[in-house]
Amino acid sequence: MKIIKYERSKKNKYKVYLEDGEFVELYEDIILKHELLFKKNITDIEKIKKENDDYKLYIKTLEYINKRIRCESEIRIYLKKYTSDSNLIDEIVKKLYDKKLLDDALYIKSYINDKINFTNDGPIKIKKNLTDLEIDTFLIDDLLLIFDEKLELERIENYVNKNLKTNKKSLYLFKQKMFINLVNLGYNRDTIMSFLDKINFSESNLKEKEEDKLRKKYSKKYEGKELDYFIKRKLYEKGFRD
Repeated sequence: MKIIKYERSKKNKYKVYLEDGEFVELYEDIILKHELLFKKNITDIEKIKKENDDYKLYIKTLEYINKRIRCESEIRIYLKKYTSDSNLIDEIVKKLYDKKLLDDALYIKSYINDKINFTNDGPIKIKKNLTDLEIDTFLIDDLLLIFDEKLELERIENYVNKNLKTNKKSLYLFKQKMFINLVNLGYNRDTIMSFLDKINFSESNLKEKEEDKLRKKYSKKYEGKELDYFIKRKLYEKGFRD
């Protein structure tokens, strides 16, 4: 079909007007690939449209990558929202690798650095999240060496000390809470316990305040030895063992 004229529509896109009065909007790269500027003729319009649609998806993927670095599995999940053509997905992924726009090693490094700098996440949680993205576990283990025992202990110490400043719990409950939180954040249990075993602080003020609060709250319900026993039991439940 003969091409009558070209009209620039958007960045990297042209409206290509055909002799039947219709037009098709094509990417510049598709026009150049088929030498349409020189031939002034389209022999297979449906094929051209299909290639253009595929290229459009590639451009969308580039925009997706430009927002932040991505790994291969994220790209595949993204592409599956727009196409069920597995061959096209493989083709786009390969093209991204060829152009050095996909690099799982670089993604892992960036992910680990972000988690170290902006979260409290530990190595176990970081590894699980990366493994869930179907990234090579050997590559993860190799790059996660940066999160060594020294760094892990340092981050555990910082986390505990920060929480200690606002703590209103007994030593027992404080350690229990810290242990659960740190395990959930992905730190090694033995390393956590080793550090928490060294934590100690005076509970006298905390215990006194808690006892006063309990007496005010329950003095109308209990009295004498019954009140003393009740308060003692409540204090024990709150971790005050002495």
